[in-house]
Amino acid sequence: MFTLLFFERGPFEQLSIVLWALLGAALLLKRPLPLCLRLAMAAVAFAFAAREADLHKAYTVMSITKIKFYWSPEVPLPQKLAGGLVLLTLIALLVFLTVQLYGYVVRRRGLLTPVGQVMALPVLMLPVSKVIDRLSSHLYEMFQIVFPLTVQQLIAAFEEGMEMAIPLLFLVALLLHREAPPRAP
Repeated sequence: MFTLLFFERGPFEQLSIVLWALLGAALLLKRPLPLCLRLAMAAVAFAFAAREADLHKAYTVMSITKIKFYWSPEVPLPQKLAGGLVLLTLIALLVFLTVQLYGYVVRRRGLLTPVGQVMALPVLMLPVSKVIDRLSSHLYEMFQIVFPLTVQQLIAAFEEGMEMAIPLLFLVALLLHREAPPRAP
């Protein structure tokens, strides 16, 4: 039962795809946010949904997020160009959103608001979930350490649970967001 819930194509993984897509759609409809910000955030949310659905390697020989994709002679040049364009676009969107987040947190003191506090959780959880995801394989490759099956299952459950919680927390932050009240003259 445990592996049915938490394996890579299991319900938690599928629900995270739905939640990322739902977040992308909700961001497109969130009126008080500037259009360029909504479009950038929605594009990144849809990209995360596509990544969770393994579309980053569905139309190419291998994943466009791997460096060997661009160096391999087995990958046709049109795939390298298309994959590179998609990846560079996503990097540019992430840089833009990082600058926007910095402005919100530092200049507008966003961490003091409920929205900022809820948003901080998935922002911090994202890199942690990626480290947890790769932990077992890296420990094996570097030190030949193999975790017992129970530990591997707990790691998988924790990682898949975090991956599902991240878009859910972003949705909660979006629901908490209200247009800033007008300032008194």
